[in-house]
Amino acid sequence: MSNKASADDTHDTQAAHVLSDRDVRHFLRKYYYIANEVELDNEYGELFTEDGIFIMGRRKAKGREAIRALRKKLWEEVPSRDHDLVKVFSHGNHDDDTELMILGTATWGYQEGHKNIGDWVAHVKLEKGKDDKLRCSYYQIIMDHSIHDIKPEK
Repeated sequence: MSNKASADDTHDTQAAHVLSDRDVRHFLRKYYYIANEVELDNEYGELFTEDGIFIMGRRKAKGREAIRALRKKLWEEVPSRDHDLVKVFSHGNHDDDTELMILGTATWGYQEGHKNIGDWVAHVKLEKGKDDKLRCSYYQIIMDHSIHDIKPEK
């Protein structure tokens, strides 16, 4: 079974086996597909509520425009990435899978040409809007940022 993030709702991931809500599974697939694509900044911003919060380490952005701006900066620093979902946990009862903890791995590619692989965890809160679309109201990435300091031996 592949754990690759994909926009295709029929693509099998670990999340499909943990969550009961098809909309949440579809959202997660779409989220990580868009997160891996540099040219999808506008689409990435639309994955958040108007006042959504994105936190990565000491960096915090509130609101779609601020989140888009931070994402652009992150792409300058790490020009390629590939997220894999390992496991998704819901926090709540079976009827409410809107607060999640996600375990994952990622491969980050750097301008110097090397890649690093590391683990990450995300705390995610989802909300359904008036348009019935799920969006992140809160997304916090927890990871060891020193992974980005590792350079290949010469």
